[in-house]
Amino acid sequence: MRNEIGKMKMVNTSRRKVLIRTDANPVIAGGHVMRCLSVADALAGLGADVSFVLSDGNSVQLIESRGFATSVLGSDWRDIRDGADELCRLCNDAELPIVLVDTYSVSRAFVDCLAQHAKVCYLGSKDGDLGKLSLIINYSTCIDEAFYEDTYGDRGTKLLFGPKYAPLRPCFASAYRECSAEIEHVLVTTGNTDPQGFLPTFLDVALSDKRLSNITFTVVLGRMVSDDVAAKVELIESRSSRVKMLRAVTDMAGLMGQCDAAVSANGTTVYELFAAGLPSVTFAMVEEQVQSAESLAKLGAVEYCGLMGNEPHATAVESVNRLEDLVASHDRAVALATRAHALVDGYGANKIAKEILSL
Repeated sequence: MRNEIGKMKMVNTSRRKVLIRTDANPVIAGGHVMRCLSVADALAGLGADVSFVLSDGNSVQLIESRGFATSVLGSDWRDIRDGADELCRLCNDAELPIVLVDTYSVSRAFVDCLAQHAKVCYLGSKDGDLGKLSLIINYSTCIDEAFYEDTYGDRGTKLLFGPKYAPLRPCFASAYRECSAEIEHVLVTTGNTDPQGFLPTFLDVALSDKRLSNITFTVVLGRMVSDDVAAKVELIESRSSRVKMLRAVTDMAGLMGQCDAAVSANGTTVYELFAAGLPSVTFAMVEEQVQSAESLAKLGAVEYCGLMGNEPHATAVESVNRLEDLVASHDRAVALATRAHALVDGYGANKIAKEILSL
């Protein structure tokens, strides 16, 4: 940590303006905004002037509560070109602006246009040639590095690859603890949304499984989980002393430190679990998560249950079976947690911020 801080102090931050173009809503969930907030915190810590540019107001309250200004374009989040003129105007009002883009709808036409007004960075794993990018961050474990080198090598694009760049909140840099001797407390989460109702489905299956009769479950509901799903989880909680429901958790690192294992969708939360050292059972909520989830499983970092799609019950049953395997085998749980933490140390956001401000 001392070496990282020493290096960061050498960066000339001089109040560089960084605009973060991202979105969150019930369809794409909140992972994009959350990881951008981690990078924003690191950038601000290095002296940068950071603000967010959003299609709509879904995330304004969250972002502003973290101390960052927002600009709402009133545009269609599915078409990043909608509102692009206003983003370019915001860049023109700043000196040496940098734009960090983190959205599914990013395109080469958008990047090449924006690159005339700012240094453009992309956080994500979208395939294809995205144009005149100054920097790309892809913290997946399944990267076609040859494609990136062939596509961006002659453009001088900085390439930041691998889980060491997972942009986690600062608290996860010190969240690690050794795997518990026994699994008694399990964290269950789907991130910021749960459109298929996995959480109540999982609880119904898990609570009826005698193999897990000694396990208690802490269920974290994201900001965008529907009232219907929340009501179902709350009803289960009222009927079982083994279930605790939480919303609006502000200290996930601390909560993970109180648990022995986790069941989670394969989003940003999985990397937080890695940093905390929790053995984890995971599943993909959407197709975009499958490749990364499968690669983490091949590395022996998670117990992976496949793509949920429209079958939450099947995924719940498989998750319970995989969790039972971890409960029954301490060695297996330790092996998972050890491999996972070796991939993610919790300092990724600081590493990204330093590279962005060096552009």
